[in-house]
Amino acid sequence: MSSAWIESVLELMRRHGIAEFEYQDDIRHVVASGGEVFEVGQRAEEPAAPAQRRAETVAAPHIGLFLPEHPSSTKDAALPRLVRRGEIIGYLKASDLLRPVVAPSDGVLSRQLARTGALVGYGTPLFELHAADL
Repeated sequence: MSSAWIESVLELMRRHGIAEFEYQDDIRHVVASGGEVFEVGQRAEEPAAPAQRRAETVAAPHIGLFLPEHPSSTKDAALPRLVRRGEIIGYLKASDLLRPVVAPSDGVLSRQLARTGALVGYGTPLFELHAADL
């Protein structure tokens, strides 16, 4: 778990009024509560090991004008936000055609890398995604 991923989770908790969040995998058990993060089961003399999970870049699958949300959407697409593998996270517009950009994995979509309305080509970085087991 990188510090950026933890900050993204804490921001989501604040935004949505979530009081407590718990995460557990094969290596660690983490509880976030009251704006603080605690490592459960760690002995006091052992510092928490930094996570090796890195941010992944979501790239444009084709060419078009980048739109982070559907033109007729009324829902809030603010970042950071949790996304699921296969979820539409943006669009590429070519003439009258809107082609979806989908999340390659579950995680926290933390940062938009391309400007809204920018002409992007295949492979242009669009978002930063911190993969997570949701």
